[in-house]
Amino acid sequence: MSQAQAPEPPAPGLTLPSVLLGLGLVLLISLGAPYSIWIVGSSEITWSFFPIGVGVPFVVIVFANALLKRWYPSRGLAPSELVTILVMGLVASGIPIFVAGYLLAIISKPYYGATPENEWAEYLQPYLPHWAIPSPDHQAMRYFYEGLPAGEPLPLGAWLGPLGWWLSLILALYLVCFCLVVILRRQWVEHERLAFPLTEVPRLLIETSPDGALAPTLRSRAFWLGCALPLVLILFNTIAYFYPGFPQLPVHQDNTLQLLPGMPPVLLVLYFPVVGFMYLVGTSISFSVWFCYLFTLAESGLVGWAGLEVSRPDAFVWDWQSLSWQAYGAFVAMVLWSLWMGRHHLAAVFGKAFGRRSGIADDDELIPYRPAVYGLLGGLCYILAWTWKAGMDPQVAVLYLVGVLVMVIGITRLVVQSGMHYLTPPMASQGLALALCGTAIPPPSLVALALAYSWCGDIESIFMPSAAHAAKLNELCPRKRSLALALVLAVCTSLAVTIYFMLYLCYKYGAGNFRSWFFQPGAGAGGVAFDWVVYQLRDPQPADWRKLAYLGLGALIYSFLSLCQYRFHWWPLSPVGFTVATTWMVRRIALSVFVAWALKSLILRLGGVQAYRACRPFFVGLIVGFFVGVGISYGVDVIWFFGKGHPILHG
Repeated sequence: MSQAQAPEPPAPGLTLPSVLLGLGLVLLISLGAPYSIWIVGSSEITWSFFPIGVGVPFVVIVFANALLKRWYPSRGLAPSELVTILVMGLVASGIPIFVAGYLLAIISKPYYGATPENEWAEYLQPYLPHWAIPSPDHQAMRYFYEGLPAGEPLPLGAWLGPLGWWLSLILALYLVCFCLVVILRRQWVEHERLAFPLTEVPRLLIETSPDGALAPTLRSRAFWLGCALPLVLILFNTIAYFYPGFPQLPVHQDNTLQLLPGMPPVLLVLYFPVVGFMYLVGTSISFSVWFCYLFTLAESGLVGWAGLEVSRPDAFVWDWQSLSWQAYGAFVAMVLWSLWMGRHHLAAVFGKAFGRRSGIADDDELIPYRPAVYGLLGGLCYILAWTWKAGMDPQVAVLYLVGVLVMVIGITRLVVQSGMHYLTPPMASQGLALALCGTAIPPPSLVALALAYSWCGDIESIFMPSAAHAAKLNELCPRKRSLALALVLAVCTSLAVTIYFMLYLCYKYGAGNFRSWFFQPGAGAGGVAFDWVVYQLRDPQPADWRKLAYLGLGALIYSFLSLCQYRFHWWPLSPVGFTVATTWMVRRIALSVFVAWALKSLILRLGGVQAYRACRPFFVGLIVGFFVGVGISYGVDVIWFFGKGHPILHG
């Protein structure tokens, strides 16, 4: 091969074009996510671990880059640069709604939302850590919910101190999650060989081709056929935006099917990205998800008939309170078994960090093991100190932090193993602490636990899975350590921009006028959290053994299923589905998971692995086509239906 024909060496991931485009994507997500759902009333573009808000711009960049390389072969972005752009968007995607949104909605509410009926003034306000709550003086919180009078400046002074404390806590949690990713990456990637299905889609879109332009997947007719299916459906339904009497195809609407009397109905919603992503995982996992969902439906009916429901519901657990504890037990068991399987790797990592000869290399990690271990320990100590200062008793803070670690590790493992990009844990960490300690703990501990819902409560998009995907995609980057700087830059930029922009929107329009339950003046996220405090203080109870019994039962069932999976090669059921079968997100995607399982099983039976690979571009096309269709629908809402948009599922 001549020198002119030799392939160019891969460019480093952290280049000026990749950083600028990555920051542009971060800004687009940070500004577009709250604007879409709360102002325009359109689709929710960041409610998943590979969201629409990242997918649409990334697809546009991929095609624009292919055209640029077609016309100017010496220019364009290398795969490593495209990876940098993508992961900067992924790590920022959870910030606008599930960090900034919940934070502002909860810490703004204790004074403005207090009424004689809810008794917050008596049960809540005396125990608030005032350094962490914006001052209600000078009507700052009233203007936040009702809108700022004309000519008045933004009352940022009421927010700067509390937000500084909260952001330090959030950054400490992000540091802990990042260090956990570095510590666990080799165990998950090399030892357990988890699939990381969500990273396969960008890999297929950016892989190099002989002419350096479009990737082979994008040249496939199957890809364009798959892309056309959801895109045409969405575009057809947009006609009804302009002509309300025009018929719509009910693909994205909530339809239900009652299988048996006394059982909750089955939701029949087809979500094309779920079909696409679940096609990329093993059939045992997809079978497990929908089978365990149906099993839980039947179990829910039985529990209700027998009167075995738990007596004290937990905040931010939507329905199925008893079985959510069972699923949470399976969730805890999954994390503990995962750590046990990786015990030799973890011992080697900590040994290297503390100067022992462990024989493990860390050249391929985002940062070396020593700063990762010390960063993990330092971040955990800061979180414990912060929560103690906020009012939690030490034992409550430790239990709560254990629950947080279980949640972030468990969700991350589920995402990288199962490909479920649309996922939430079955239980918040506050529930575990109170089930063990009882609710008769000092009031400051209860108030601090309620405030903690602002940063670890209704979790639907978190940092750690995105960081894990970044660590996996870092295999495409020649300079392994450069991507860590891009992640730090993305997180800090998104936090600063999102919080300022949301304060601006709240004071301009009045947060109480948003199209969101988060900021409902009489309820919202703050109402859920603080009414929960009053409920516990009015009727304190000891440790809840019924909840703990459900938790233990779930752990035993998961352990049994896991043992069968590892001991019997013919065992068809993965234990993964049992951990999340009760969550409302899985209830929405169960039909889509079943469709993916059925199609993949049929393809493998008829054509084997070769047929599976030949059909893979079609399922990638389902993801891309849905993303593009929702992006077009969002543009239509912004231009013609501002404030009265047409949301399409969750993103």
